[in-house]
Amino acid sequence: MKPYYVIDFIATKCFIDIRVNDVSILCLNIDGTLSSVFPVNSAIVESGKQQVSYNILPLLEETTLSDKVSFTASVWLYDASGDLIEKKEELNKFEMPKNKTGIPLPKYKGEDFFYAEVPYILNAWQNSLDLSEIENLRELVDLAYKKIEDIINTGNYEKLSELIQKREKNIATSLYLSEKEKNQRLKMFIEIVNMGFKVIPVTEKDTMIIYGHDKLVMLKNEEGKSALLLMNENTGEELNLEFQFHLENEKDELTII
Repeated sequence: MKPYYVIDFIATKCFIDIRVNDVSILCLNIDGTLSSVFPVNSAIVESGKQQVSYNILPLLEETTLSDKVSFTASVWLYDASGDLIEKKEELNKFEMPKNKTGIPLPKYKGEDFFYAEVPYILNAWQNSLDLSEIENLRELVDLAYKKIEDIINTGNYEKLSELIQKREKNIATSLYLSEKEKNQRLKMFIEIVNMGFKVIPVTEKDTMIIYGHDKLVMLKNEEGKSALLLMNENTGEELNLEFQFHLENEKDELTII
């Protein structure tokens, strides 16, 4: 069996920030109702108890939760060992309680846990430095983003491939991709970026968010999306890169993980 874990959710009239082990899985503004499923294996570094947090926030440009807000989610175990991913077991279920106080809430946070058994241990951020202790962290973050901007805007895709190798290896391991599938995934990403995309520089308005129990960092824009935004000069199409960064021991610059 190849255990494949997902979060299946339905949300109405809210901004959601879903995390597994304090790693960002999904941030999305939902001005309506949305039902979706997201894989979470990439946030599971090894077998054992896994933490899930559901941060329910007001819609963008609002200050309190709508009286129509609702949110339910389940963690499901699938088996990815066959040609088709097979649903096996619902591990837990979470539902945001109704607000009976009559007073609009500024936000709501729910937490849950599930136990995962995976046939791998990711070489990820477990032993990375505690970013909350880095005094010039924003400076290092800005330098990391500027480095990626220069690499993409000058078309140095070989260097870009090098920067995301560790991230891609962990994704391939956690999703049980073959070496061929991993290489195809990387090739497709480079081909997409090479279709006229250029990086829009980050600004001071972009907010630094620390994840992964102080081991990961990224910038978010005012819409709650990754601030690493690419624009296609030919079509006007936008592409967000959800890269997260960490600081390894004895290193003086942040790297993608």
